[in-house]
Amino acid sequence: MANSTPPQVASSATTQAPLPRGIALLGVRGSDREPRALVRLPDGKVVTVGIGTQIGSQKVMAIDKDRIALSKGGSAEWIALP
Repeated sequence: MANSTPPQVASSATTQAPLPRGIALLGVRGSDREPRALVRLPDGKVVTVGIGTQIGSQKVMAIDKDRIALSKGGSAEWIALP
């Protein structure tokens, strides 16, 4: 039994979305009490972060179901899934 996906199924189930430059949100997981986010850093490294994690000069302040809030110098920036 083959485990490969037929090309027509794969093409209809896959969405191409270019990732933004800089920090990119790839996904969110975990519970409401301990959410985690998978992010791609500007250098291409992929890491899992939680609330309070420092990413360079920014800090993860909130994690929603489809976005994260980063704080730097008193201002916040939301990064959403592409």
